[in-house]
Amino acid sequence: MYPWHERLKSWAQGTGLRIDALGLVTLLGAEEMDRSIGRLMSSEYFDYLPLLGAFVVAGNRFTERKTGFTLYNITAGIVTHELAGWVSRWIQTQDLHKVRSKVTWEVVDRPRRWKWIKFIVGFVMISLPLHGILIAFTVLSADWWGFANVVAMIISVIVRCAQVSENQAGIDKNVLDARKVAQDKMSEYDQAMAKIEERRRKGENMEGIKLPSEPTDFDIAKVIVVTEESKVVTLAAPNYLVKSIFTAYPRIPNRLLYLFCRIIGWIAFAVHVISIGMAELPTQICSVVLIIVATVLTGYNVGCEDSKLWLNIRKKMGYSPCEDQPLTCWVTSKLKVTISSYPEEWTRWSPPPKEQVHQRIEEVQEKGSKRSWGRKKTSVDIESPPPHNSPEPIQERRQDLYVWLDLTKEQDDCLSAWGLIPHSAEWKNGYQEKKKIHRQRTLAMTGPARTL
Repeated sequence: MYPWHERLKSWAQGTGLRIDALGLVTLLGAEEMDRSIGRLMSSEYFDYLPLLGAFVVAGNRFTERKTGFTLYNITAGIVTHELAGWVSRWIQTQDLHKVRSKVTWEVVDRPRRWKWIKFIVGFVMISLPLHGILIAFTVLSADWWGFANVVAMIISVIVRCAQVSENQAGIDKNVLDARKVAQDKMSEYDQAMAKIEERRRKGENMEGIKLPSEPTDFDIAKVIVVTEESKVVTLAAPNYLVKSIFTAYPRIPNRLLYLFCRIIGWIAFAVHVISIGMAELPTQICSVVLIIVATVLTGYNVGCEDSKLWLNIRKKMGYSPCEDQPLTCWVTSKLKVTISSYPEEWTRWSPPPKEQVHQRIEEVQEKGSKRSWGRKKTSVDIESPPPHNSPEPIQERRQDLYVWLDLTKEQDDCLSAWGLIPHSAEWKNGYQEKKKIHRQRTLAMTGPARTL
C-alpha cells in the first residue's frame, strides 16, 4: 500500500467530515441542468464532463414541454401553447430584450470541422485527463467504491451525449422532411404553371382552367413568442420550418438505442448515488468539485456559441461593446440561428425639440449678458436646463413591435381576436400614426438596418 494512502485516510478520519451525496446528486442543480441540457446547445469545453441532475437525462425530463410560453403564428392565424420543449428552453436561456429581440432561423449545412474541434478540445484536452486522474487516484488508493463512482460518472456522460445527439438528429430529420415536402409542392406548382403556359403558347382554349395557388412554404412567416417572463420575441423563419420544429417533438432516429441509453442512464445514476456515499472522503471531494465546477460553468453557457459571458465581462471592465450586434450559432448540424434586435432608434417616435432648446438657451444668454455687464460670461449665467445631449431611455412597448412587423388589416384583426390589441380608440389611433411614421422611415433607410 502506498504511504500517502494512509496519510489521506488518517486525515479523512480526523476531520470527521461527511458529505450528503444523496441530496447533492439528486436535488442540487436539477432545474438548471434541465434548462441547460434541454436547449440542445453543445459546449466545446464541458460536454464530456459529469453534471448534477443526471436523473433529468435518464428520465428524459429535459425534452418535456414548458408551460408559460405562447406562440402566435400571425401569418397563418394560429395560436398555440404547445411550444417544443427545446425551443422554449433555448429562448429561456437567451439574454433577450423585452420586445426588440429577433431570432432568425435558417437551414444551412454546418462545416464538419467543428466536430473535430469540439472532440479535441472537450474530450482529448479536458475530459480525458480529468477522468484519467480520478481513475488512477482511486485505483492507486484501492478505493473501489470510488472507482465505481468514477465509472458511473463516465457512463452518465456517454448517455447524456447520446441522448442529446439523438434529439438533434431528430430535429434535423424533421427539418429535412419538411423541406422536401415544401420542395415537392413548389415543383408541382412549377410543372402546373409550365403546362398552362404551354397551352397558352399553342393557342388552346383557356376557359375554365384555374390557376394553381402558389405555395407559401418558403415565405418568411411573422411569428412572435410570449415567454413566461412576458418578453415578446420575434421569430423569422420559413413557413415549413415553423410547422416542423417550433411545435413538434424531434423524431428520434434510433428509438431502441434511445431507450437503451435511458435504462443504462438509470443504472449508472443508481450506482453513482450509492458509490459516492461509500467512497473515501478524498474521492468524494474530488468528484464533487469536478461535478459542481462543470455544472456551474455549463449553467452559464461557457463554451457555447450563444454565450455572452465574454461580452458581459468586457462591459463590467468599462468597455462599451455593441450589445445589438447579431450573434450566430447552430442548434444542430442543419439549423442555424441568428439573434439580432430591432434598431434602438426605432423606439423613439418623438425626437427632442432641439430648435426650442437652442432658442431658449439664446434667450437666457442674452438675458444673462445684460445682468453681467462689464464682467466675463460663464456657464453659470445660463439658467435653462442643459441641452438634450444624453439619449432618452429606451421604452420598449408591444405596440412598437406590432408596428415593426408591418401587419396587414387581417393580421391586426387576428391580434385583436387573441387579446393582444386593446379595444381603445386612443391606442389604435396612436398605432396607426406610428405605422405611417415607420413606413416613411423604412423607405428612407438603406444598408444593414433594412435587413433587421
